[in-house]
Amino acid sequence: MTDFHLSPAYGRDYKSKAAVKIDWETLERDFIINAPMEHSGKVMSIRDCKLGDNVYIRYNNQRQVCVIKIS
Repeated sequence: MTDFHLSPAYGRDYKSKAAVKIDWETLERDFIINAPMEHSGKVMSIRDCKLGDNVYIRYNNQRQVCVIKIS
């Protein structure tokens, strides 16, 4: 199990948690890895996660966090 801290890639931002979840789960969009540090700066999507991983996605100008557990 790994905790990934992400932010939207390609200049995207979101105003709501629902919008984040749609892009992450349904559209499988890319997000930039902020932590763990060995992967920092790389791009990932839901396709790169394993069962049990926790994903923390920053949105609303990096002021809020959407927490998603991969199950």
